[in-house]
Amino acid sequence: MTADEVARPPSYPVPPDSVYVWRGFRSAATSYAQFAQFLGSVFVPACALLQPAVGLRAYLPTMVPQDGKPDAVPDQTALMFWATPGAHDLAARAIAVRIYQGLHGDAYDMARSHTPEVPVSIASANGALVAEQPYHLLDQPADWMLGSTHHLVGSRRPDLAPDAFLAQVYGWAAAFRAEPPGGVDGALLVCGEGYAAAWVHSPLAGAEPCAAVDPLAALTVPVLYAAARVLELQAGLWNDWPGLDLTADACLNIQLVRPGSAAPIPIGQA
Repeated sequence: MTADEVARPPSYPVPPDSVYVWRGFRSAATSYAQFAQFLGSVFVPACALLQPAVGLRAYLPTMVPQDGKPDAVPDQTALMFWATPGAHDLAARAIAVRIYQGLHGDAYDMARSHTPEVPVSIASANGALVAEQPYHLLDQPADWMLGSTHHLVGSRRPDLAPDAFLAQVYGWAAAFRAEPPGGVDGALLVCGEGYAAAWVHSPLAGAEPCAAVDPLAALTVPVLYAAARVLELQAGLWNDWPGLDLTADACLNIQLVRPGSAAPIPIGQA
């Protein structure tokens, strides 16, 4: 076994309906600086450190820039990939996970943030997208912790009415599925009446942005289009550590310490 093989973590591909697609709107009682500080010092590290033992297989959180961002665009997005479609719900049997889940109301406007999170196949759409329903554009399993991911968040172009926006974004998604770009093994999309967010994954580290996303970006006023930076946490649950500066690292792919099985550890054995 080569040194590179020793250093490379094992791959855990999961099906595309094993992801939770989060769009978070901050509480009106919380400033953006407070929001970013709480997420960086508590919420994001807690997700990355507490949940792999019960099935979390990839975690890609992003802070959406505030400069020029319309109110309809989320303040934060995240992808949370689970070992199986049922692992997320089973994880809530663990007290550590329930503690983490209870933190949401400390920072988010849950009335706005509580939208559908589990994607369905774009093949199930019928000519237009359902607003706020996430979709996966490709059906094969993929390991989103490894390789590279590019993430687009954009507000609806002002000259497009909401219905036209949803229909044109559907057209882009259907074309993407019909002729998938080379070097891409996963793609996710969610579209509200005022924004669109998409993620495209390649198994190749350092892959270039997917040019097939450009027509989608052209339907929006892009707020963020970035490669997720691979990041290993430098501390654990019990270290003296202030956390992450999410204003400097806006789009991340956190490298989890994943158990040696692709299945969640049974509750009670973690």
